[in-house]
Amino acid sequence: MADVPALVLDFGGPVLLTPFEMAVREPEGVVRDLFLEQGPLATQQRPDPLWADLQDGRLSEREYWARKAQAWHEAGGSAPDVPVMFESLYSPPGPRMIRPQARALLADALAAGRRTAILTNDMRAFHTQDWIDGTEIIHTVDVMVDGSVEGMLKPDPELYRRLAQRLGVDFADMVFVDDQPHNIAGAEALGIPSVWLDVTDPDTSFDRARTLMGLDEVVRDG
Repeated sequence: MADVPALVLDFGGPVLLTPFEMAVREPEGVVRDLFLEQGPLATQQRPDPLWADLQDGRLSEREYWARKAQAWHEAGGSAPDVPVMFESLYSPPGPRMIRPQARALLADALAAGRRTAILTNDMRAFHTQDWIDGTEIIHTVDVMVDGSVEGMLKPDPELYRRLAQRLGVDFADMVFVDDQPHNIAGAEALGIPSVWLDVTDPDTSFDRARTLMGLDEVVRDG
């Protein structure tokens, strides 16, 4: 796997910092209280049973975020609505919300002439079109496939097939990075080389993706 031509990134998590990471930057208030040390950053002192249910397959991603939005609303948020909750965290769009390791790997893949893509379940379901238009990194990739537009969600094999067709590559000729194990399992079942993003150690995960891409020798200016 020395020269894989295509890089495929999930959006929320691999590219967009998670709400749990964004919460660290928030002032005291509802958002910080809801997300700090939750999700993959949960602690023994502050467990997140809903996240455990998601990881064990007892809850879907959409159900998880819907319950978080309801809890946000009950704690003083403006509406029990996922896009409204995310707007409170991610608006206005800007570089602060993009994972630097993803930005660097995308830049290196593009510089090396590799095809690039975003494969997401909920871009349009969770964000407004104005927000999407204002998030510049989205527009740097060759292809974006959004399950909320396609009418199916990862790990449905058809979504990966549509991605491969639009990228013009075989499953074996891409590297896929996602922060949800069930999406990784779905990709690997089709023969897609995949890397699970551990948000507690993103450097290691992106180094693994870089190696699979054959980009270890790329040297960036600055």
